Amino acid sequence: MLFFYIPRRSVSYKEQSVLKDLTIRIFWAALMIHVTAWTVMCWLTQPNLPLDMVEMTYWGEQWQWGYHKHPPLPAWIAASVWELSAHQPIAMYLCAQLTIAATFWAVWQLAREGLEPWLALCAVGALQACYYCTYTISDLNNTIVARPFWALAILFLYRATKPQTSKTLLWWSLTGVMVGLGMLSKYSLGLMVISMAAIPILLPHARAQLKTVGPWCMTVIALGIFSPHIYWMFQNDFVTLEYVVQRSNASDGHSWLSHLLSPLKFLISQTGAWLPILLVALPLLSLPSIRQSMSAIRKGSGQSYFRSYLLIVVGVPILFCFCAAAITGANIRSMWGGSLFSFWGLLLIELSKDACGEFRRSETVKIVLRNSCIAATVMLLGLFIRNGLGPLMRDDFSRIHFPGQALCEEVHRRWEQRVDTPLPVIGGAMFPAGCAVVYSDRRIDVFSDASEKQNPWLNDATVAQSGAVFVWEIEELGAAPPADWLRRFPRAQLMEPFVCSAEGLAADRNAEVGMVFIPPENLKLRTAETPSLRQTKKF
Repeated sequence: MLFFYIPRRSVSYKEQSVLKDLTIRIFWAALMIHVTAWTVMCWLTQPNLPLDMVEMTYWGEQWQWGYHKHPPLPAWIAASVWELSAHQPIAMYLCAQLTIAATFWAVWQLAREGLEPWLALCAVGALQACYYCTYTISDLNNTIVARPFWALAILFLYRATKPQTSKTLLWWSLTGVMVGLGMLSKYSLGLMVISMAAIPILLPHARAQLKTVGPWCMTVIALGIFSPHIYWMFQNDFVTLEYVVQRSNASDGHSWLSHLLSPLKFLISQTGAWLPILLVALPLLSLPSIRQSMSAIRKGSGQSYFRSYLLIVVGVPILFCFCAAAITGANIRSMWGGSLFSFWGLLLIELSKDACGEFRRSETVKIVLRNSCIAATVMLLGLFIRNGLGPLMRDDFSRIHFPGQALCEEVHRRWEQRVDTPLPVIGGAMFPAGCAVVYSDRRIDVFSDASEKQNPWLNDATVAQSGAVFVWEIEELGAAPPADWLRRFPRAQLMEPFVCSAEGLAADRNAEVGMVFIPPENLKLRTAETPSLRQTKKF
């Protein structure tokens, strides 16, 4: 295969150009295969949209400048893709894979700035072993959407600050766009901003750039994109920051031991990200060369700007997370590290490249690319086992096997048996309510968890006036709805539970969903002789 044709001898300039073009063709071919394989695998093994996709989609349909957990951009993207594709799940899975494709492209482009074409291909190929770039990209959420903006900002910032660069204002402006959009995706992009601030402090050449208009143009663009969300945060009592604090357990009391254990837990949780990358790239790595390069950087002895830049953008965010966990004792969740290791393989190869002779390099590049192919296959097989065979192995089904489409149809059927007007609101537990809304052929408001804080577009009075159907998974909350719902909506009527087979290979298992009917005020209901209505109980 051309994929493993690595030259073993010195080649002419013309031959080098051909080989360089070959690596380009290989990259794009491999990228298309990756996107296609993972999109199809998700589509075949995930018959119901995952939880985050469901939540992102119904959030996005409200077109707010923020939501109670996160900034808005991923929700806008999810809702737009869902509507433009006429509610095709495969389009959502393709969108998720395109985010990682953009990340791969950014890593590859930056690698080609400082490495030979075949080594650049190895740097991006090693990411096939990182579960943040493969196994977890079966959903669409804020972490996944933020990842390409992180990678692209690092690429564009390098092009803006490297010596003898041209079109610096363009690259500074593009960096500002990526930072602004990234912050609209997830606040973790702030770690990358910290790295950017460290670059002019640690690198004299970049420090000189502060006297130009570029950095200030970048700042204005980034703030201009992010400022509407800042205004929204002020209007909504910084509810998103409250959620971040709750998720990290930072509001809880911490013992002195937590300040030691939290950073260690974070590093251990990231083992599945950095260790497989290291193992795939291991044939190209040299520990003595890495030590020599690190020593030279510490002494400031003429190391390349490329190498120093990589060390900062990779090392500073990881170091900051470690120190933050140690100082606060807060729990940094593992998925928050999703963007930290995109350039990890590239950094390792860059630090080791001086130890690779021409012959050894050609042999080891073959091995690294083969390792990459093996890792990609293993990760794809892992997703198949989890999604396809998981229900058989666990004797249970997960949310991707939930009968969301069937629930949506049943909710509408029961409403239409009772009310002449279209169903305006579906509330209750977040996931089943979200499924019933997302799979509907028209726009419906969600009142997830019956919370006004989570759904500022609705309140109790509006729901009581318009009417609604509340749903919940009986396995999660029990056969009876929460007492708080009944207190707030005294006209609520309990309906018979909905029982339906799960999807996919979990079809021999049933999902049980409780339903409550809240009749609209001042609207005439259909005749009480309807069979399903005679079965309705009133609290």
